[in-house]
Amino acid sequence: MRKENLYQGIKIVGFITFIPFILAAGPLAGFWVGDFLEKKFNFPTYVVFIGIGVGFLVAVMELLKILKAVAKAIKNEHG
Repeated sequence: MRKENLYQGIKIVGFITFIPFILAAGPLAGFWVGDFLEKKFNFPTYVVFIGIGVGFLVAVMELLKILKAVAKAIKNEHG
């Protein structure tokens, strides 16, 4: 049982450590896609900002999934 708690704790720390990477990757991916569309297909400049916004929204959605998984893991660990 003790070893299982250790693995559960490592899983929780891994989830929480991953959060900054997700929050950075979403807007960066949106920027890259928007920049590609702007340069390749001559889209307006604001497409980059739309891409960043959509990337941020997707990152927040993923963040909420991670927080739910962490809450579930903590609930399972404590009872």
